[in-house]
Amino acid sequence: MAEKKIYKIGMIGGSMKSFMGNIHRQAIEKAGNLKIVGGSFGTSKQASYDFIKPLKLNVDDLFPSYRDFLRREKTRKGDNKLLFVSAVLPNTMHYPIAMTAMDCGVPILGEKPFTSNLDEAANLVRKQKATKVPYRIAMVYPAYSQLVHAKNLLAKGEIGTIRRFYVSMQSGWMARRVENQGNTQALWRVDGKRNGVGGVLNDCGCHCQFVLEWLTGFEISEVCVGANICVPGRLIPDDATVLVRTKQGIGGTFMMSQIATGRNEGLTIEITGDKGTLLWKQCEPQILAIVGNDGKRKEYKDTTASGETAVAETPYGANAAYVEALTRVYEDFVESLTGKTKKSRSKDQRILGMTVEEGLRSVAVTTAMEKSIQFIPPDAPPAIKWQPVVMPQLEFPKMTSLTKSWFDK
Repeated sequence: MAEKKIYKIGMIGGSMKSFMGNIHRQAIEKAGNLKIVGGSFGTSKQASYDFIKPLKLNVDDLFPSYRDFLRREKTRKGDNKLLFVSAVLPNTMHYPIAMTAMDCGVPILGEKPFTSNLDEAANLVRKQKATKVPYRIAMVYPAYSQLVHAKNLLAKGEIGTIRRFYVSMQSGWMARRVENQGNTQALWRVDGKRNGVGGVLNDCGCHCQFVLEWLTGFEISEVCVGANICVPGRLIPDDATVLVRTKQGIGGTFMMSQIATGRNEGLTIEITGDKGTLLWKQCEPQILAIVGNDGKRKEYKDTTASGETAVAETPYGANAAYVEALTRVYEDFVESLTGKTKKSRSKDQRILGMTVEEGLRSVAVTTAMEKSIQFIPPDAPPAIKWQPVVMPQLEFPKMTSLTKSWFDK
């Protein structure tokens, strides 16, 4: 039997204290054919040098600056060249790192959201179109088997004509002011310069938007946001409710919270039709259910790890099911770069993760949410109940199917 080929990759961000960095490294290890051989893991030399022993890295392959790391990579050839780099950093760093990677011709798999504002997102898509450098966003939901099943059931009309939807992403890990107690994950999320002025909207909005549009095929056209700063001392929202309308005339609600005490379920979705309601929870990903008009519950189950996790002062994702889904995203990206897509997959099967075009649309929705935020003083007249912000027209269409190998030019 031929020995399995190991592909060299790099990582930018994801220091020892990084919550998502550790989750990404678990997924990389689980993939079995990827090895981190260098990177820039933080803003100091020490942040990178901390990985010498656990990852068995060479000092010469560690950099305090992501620019130096990517520029060095631009000069490498043959077997020494990295297949791609994984970028795991706060939101506002996604844009400059991706732009530098494309300048250096280095494929990149980055965390969501795509960018923190619409101008950067559109510019990044233009850059990707010009350079053709592959870029994948680590949106894991298409890698959950039961959500793929849910999408197929909706397309077949199992719940009839869709009438409403409810998407929730609520957690209580920031219900106290943990950013003042050394919690680095909370620290950048309460900083508008590193997260975005929408706060919880920047952190959770892309999840709700992507899952709804991907599952149903709907396109969000208007949003109306009620946002709150619940924990004293914070400057950007940590709790929000969004009324949503789609081009198809269907309305629904997004619930996003970082202060929902005792909650840590990940994403929850309910889609209601005239024949039934479809239900799925990220904390129980192996269970997909449809409840009919007669109240009877039909469950579809698979063997995916339940991923149940205790409530903790960290974001959602530290469980086996999330790591498994992220692993599939990595594997799919490797297949697209190497041209070794599995024969069992059809050419029109969507990629796992999110494309740059989908990333742009996601940022557009979040931007509309930010514009809708209104903090009204106590002596102000009553606010208009529905004051929607119309979605801007986008320059690039959606692209979701598999493409040719990056090296097949």
